[in-house]
Amino acid sequence: MGSIFKPSVTTVQSPSQSNTAYDIPEYFKEIQEATLRKGQTEFSKPYEAYTGQRVAQLDPYEIQAGNIYQNQILPQSGQLAGIGQEIANAGAQTYDAATAQAYANPYENQVVSGALGDLREAYGQSRKAMSASAIGAGAFGGERQGIENVLGAERYIDSVGDTSARLRQAGFESGANRFMADRGSQMSGLGAKLGAAQGQIGALQQASQGMNAYGNQARGIAQAGLAEGYRDFIEEREFGGNQVKQMIGALSGAPIRSYGEERTGYTTTPVAGPSMFGQIAGAYTAAKSDIRLKDDINLVGKSPSGINIYTFKYKGDDKKYQGVMAHQVPEASFVGDDGYLKVNYTKLDVEFKEI
Repeated sequence: MGSIFKPSVTTVQSPSQSNTAYDIPEYFKEIQEATLRKGQTEFSKPYEAYTGQRVAQLDPYEIQAGNIYQNQILPQSGQLAGIGQEIANAGAQTYDAATAQAYANPYENQVVSGALGDLREAYGQSRKAMSASAIGAGAFGGERQGIENVLGAERYIDSVGDTSARLRQAGFESGANRFMADRGSQMSGLGAKLGAAQGQIGALQQASQGMNAYGNQARGIAQAGLAEGYRDFIEEREFGGNQVKQMIGALSGAPIRSYGEERTGYTTTPVAGPSMFGQIAGAYTAAKSDIRLKDDINLVGKSPSGINIYTFKYKGDDKKYQGVMAHQVPEASFVGDDGYLKVNYTKLDVEFKEI
C-alpha cells in the first residue's frame, strides 16, 4: 500500500476529467501517516463496556438500622396501640349492678342477718317488759296494752328496714370505693407501661437514625470511589482517541492545500481543493451521535443553517456534551463498525464539544 499522501487521480465521465494532487512537505508526512495509523487503530477497537461496580451497596450500618426498625420498632409500635386500647377499656368501666355484685362484701348478708337478729331479740325483750308492766298495773289485755303493742311493732318494723338499708348502702359504697381504687391502680400501671414502651421506642429510633446517618455517609464515600473508578476507566478508554484528536487539531491548521486541474474538452483549468488534513480530520473526528447512546437530551438552539443543537450525556458517562442527533443530519452521518450512527462534524456548522 502506498502512501495516502501521494497524488491521487479521480476520473469522471468523459470527456471531462479532474486530477487532484496534494502538496505536502516531506517533514509532515511521517507525523501525518503515524497519526492516521493511530486513528485507524482506535477506529478498529470494539466497544469496551464497563464491567465494574457503579452503584455502592447499602452500608452494614444502614442494614442494621433497617433491621432495628423492622424487628424492634415496628413490633413495639404495635404494642403501644395495644396498651392504648387497654387504657381506653379501663377508662370506660363503670360501677354498675354487675360490677357491684363483683365487689360486694361476701359477708354482707351475715352482717345484715346478725343486726336484724339483734333487733328481734330487743323487740322480744321489750314486749315482755310491757306485758309484765301491764300485769302489775292490772291492765294486761286491756285497750291500752293493745295500742302499745301496735306501736311497738311499728317501731320494730321501721328499725328493721332502716338497719337493713343502712347496712346494704354501706356495703355498696364500700364496693364502689374498692372499684375506684382498683381502676385507679390499673390506669396508673398502664400509664407507666405506656411510658416505658414509648421511652424504649424513642431510644431505638435514636439509635437507628444514628446508624442510618453514619451508614449513609459511608455509602456516599464508597459511591464517590466507584464514580472515580468509572471516570478513570472512561479516560483510559478514550485516551488514545483523544491523543489522535489533539494531533489532528494541531496538524489541521498547517498550510497544506490540495491542488488539481479540471479538463473539459481541450481546456485545462487549475482548481483549489480543501485542506487535505482537514478531510482526514473530518474522517476521524466523526463522533458517536446515535440517540440510543444518549441520555438527558435537551434542545438548546439551532445553527445558522437551521440544524438543531442539543446538550446530552452519553449513557454511563457523567460528562455533558453539545452536538447534534445523527438521525437528523443524514448528510453528515454514517453507520460505524459498532452498528451505531456517527456524525462527521466537519460537514456541519455545529461544533461537537464537552461543556
